[in-house]
Amino acid sequence: MQTGPEKQMISMLEEAVELSGNFQKRTYEPAFRGFYERRRGELSRFCSQIREAEREQKEILIMQAAQSIPDYVLGKVQEIPGKRKQKIRIADYSFGLVTFLIPLLLFGREPKLEDLAEQIVEKWNSLALVDMKIEKASFEEINGGFRNRLCYVTTAVCRSLNKPDECYELRTLREYRDKYLALSPGGRGTIQEYYNIAPTIVKRIERLDNADEVYEKIWQTYLKPCIGLIEQGELEACRKLYTNMIYQLEQEYLYSRASQKIQEEQRYE
Repeated sequence: MQTGPEKQMISMLEEAVELSGNFQKRTYEPAFRGFYERRRGELSRFCSQIREAEREQKEILIMQAAQSIPDYVLGKVQEIPGKRKQKIRIADYSFGLVTFLIPLLLFGREPKLEDLAEQIVEKWNSLALVDMKIEKASFEEINGGFRNRLCYVTTAVCRSLNKPDECYELRTLREYRDKYLALSPGGRGTIQEYYNIAPTIVKRIERLDNADEVYEKIWQTYLKPCIGLIEQGELEACRKLYTNMIYQLEQEYLYSRASQKIQEEQRYE
């Protein structure tokens, strides 16, 4: 039986997923702050409940609240026919966690809620259906638009190709981004643009039946050549190709008729 805090966590998760469906730079801050204002009373009551509990009970309350998230999602996902649709829904929940729920728990700098966020991330990443692991991110980090490890498209491509989380390709592209692109004129703007569109692009690709083929094409057309250019020291040429990738993906998966169809299908599922 779910307790009050567990029901609240599930309710917050569902709102987070709904809010993340319209994740954009210009709307993120007001959407997040509204989310926090609606939920701050519940978070405060949960913290009070933890402070008033016996020492052993404190950890149990946090653990139960954290475990309620994967337990609830597994129950919901198992009602969905087909592995492909299940993975799409898991991706929706992952995105809601990263962009709204985890930042919500971290926003007040309350140690017990930070512990809760950490446990949620750990338990979520242990689920067999979760392909793309999540990390803790604060509202400030996400709203700033530049995080060291939030590399959506590249990570999704490498996962599709069965490459490990810390593979050479990912490390090379991250190092290029952080040590060259971010420090070059206009580089942070390029990164910001990528950050703004990449989460939505990945979500839309994941809804395609031929998602693995799409990721393979991105790899062969953009990412693999980019790595080759980095290895050759052609950093500016890599920048041009990287920028072109952002533009092409934006046109195909945000503004094309096909992307609008995907968006409509998602709305009515």
